[in-house]
Amino acid sequence: MAGIPGQELLEAQPTAVLAGCGELLRRIHRVAPDVLTAGRHEAGEVLVHGDFGPSNVLLNPDTLDVTAVVDWEFAHLGAPVEDLAWCEWIVRMHHPGCVHALDHFFRVYGGQVPTWTDRRAAMLARCEQLRQFCDRWEADGPGMRQWKERVAMTASWSE
Repeated sequence: MAGIPGQELLEAQPTAVLAGCGELLRRIHRVAPDVLTAGRHEAGEVLVHGDFGPSNVLLNPDTLDVTAVVDWEFAHLGAPVEDLAWCEWIVRMHHPGCVHALDHFFRVYGGQVPTWTDRRAAMLARCEQLRQFCDRWEADGPGMRQWKERVAMTASWSE
């Protein structure tokens, strides 16, 4: 697929990359759930990517237009906050110098942005899911310890 992962462009162009992510996520979340489930879904559910962030968005390096979204293995119907919070988590964890540009991500996404409390709860829930996955793979292994450490790091974050 053509394009460069957004994480590689984020430090140089944080506003543009995160604005592109916000617009793309808005479009993904507007896919009608009844198209995906023959009408069987809960009110407010959307198509959740499940690992949404700059690392899974490919962009044209010249125009910064989104060319693709990759890694859909965690896709499911769920709450929009799952993707919104995970994109924020990726930026906060791996690109702390770009946190200021999250405002552009949320503004371009539009709608009501979930509260910090709800976003943080969604981040921690996803980290716990990944910790449990690692525990099933190798109990008390390095992956499980890594997720515990990452959760501990989030304690200092504030809106």
